[in-house]
Amino acid sequence: MTTQNYIDRNKTNTFKEGDKVVMFNCGEADHYPNKVWTCMTNSFKQSGSDLVFLHGFSGSFSTQYLKHHSA
Repeated sequence: MTTQNYIDRNKTNTFKEGDKVVMFNCGEADHYPNKVWTCMTNSFKQSGSDLVFLHGFSGSFSTQYLKHHSA
């Protein structure tokens, strides 16, 4: 389980809590076309990957398949 303390200690600057993002270039993007997600946490490093938790998505998600949503 990833705790808030772990996220805070391993924070990256890719996304911030509250940022609006969309998925791209992955299977999930095909499954959720044009869906705007809200970052539930700041992005963080875990096992060499840059990850973030999204509201309404189960588990963390790789930031390499997310981009900021432009309104």
